[in-house]
Amino acid sequence: MCYRKRAVSALLLAFGLGTAAADVNLQQLANGGVAIDDGVTRVIIDGLVVEPYAIYAGLPAEAVDDFEQAAGPFGGVDLALASHRHHDHNQPAFACEFLQASETTRLVTSAEVIELMREKCRTFVTGSDRVVAIDPQPGAPVVLEEGDVRVTVFRLSHGKRKFANIENFAHLVEAGGVRLLHIGDAAMDPVAFEQAGMGGLEVDVAFIPVWFFQPGPGEAVIEAFMDAPRKFAVQVPPDEAPAARAYLAKKYPEALLLDPLQRMQVAAP
Repeated sequence: MCYRKRAVSALLLAFGLGTAAADVNLQQLANGGVAIDDGVTRVIIDGLVVEPYAIYAGLPAEAVDDFEQAAGPFGGVDLALASHRHHDHNQPAFACEFLQASETTRLVTSAEVIELMREKCRTFVTGSDRVVAIDPQPGAPVVLEEGDVRVTVFRLSHGKRKFANIENFAHLVEAGGVRLLHIGDAAMDPVAFEQAGMGGLEVDVAFIPVWFFQPGPGEAVIEAFMDAPRKFAVQVPPDEAPAARAYLAKKYPEALLLDPLQRMQVAAP
């Protein structure tokens, strides 16, 4: 638990935060992975990713030892969440390794994710009460309580055709007076967000796959469901990062693209 007891140097960015102390610490992990820490409870979403996968980056080399030892950015994790089974969001062998190194972390995710992990560490997954499957349904989210943090988990469509049956979860994390939304690999479909029960959500911070910001249906979804004052573009292939930053600066100046392991702090509204 030493991670949250030591001072975290703030990267205060242009959100009108000035020099005020923040209530919630955020840290970018690999690809779409993020860590959320309010000083009491630490949550990671899609953070059990180490190796590059397809066009997406893994962890920087200097963070791999910390991952393996559940230290540094990966120290003191109370709750690990995985949006879905794809290996750019959760890597089963590394998830097994982390959970056995971090003896107090609880993993809550879909049965699909857990089944892939069972192939890598069957005895641990089968016998551990820290690996928990949930099954939110459209319009019927599951609510988790971890320390002083509340997480609402929505079943949110991954897409159509071959993606239609993949269980994809969105997570609304309420920590330190801040409401943060992570949508995994959600379909760019406003009907899917409505069916998930996400209409009318009040969100302070949104982690949004970068392709939603391009002209097209994703923009309408952002406007209707994720028009948070602080937006973060995630799942950005490294080769595309310079162009993405330039585009966001022009079209969505309130949106940021953080480097892997980069930290910032946000204050409650």
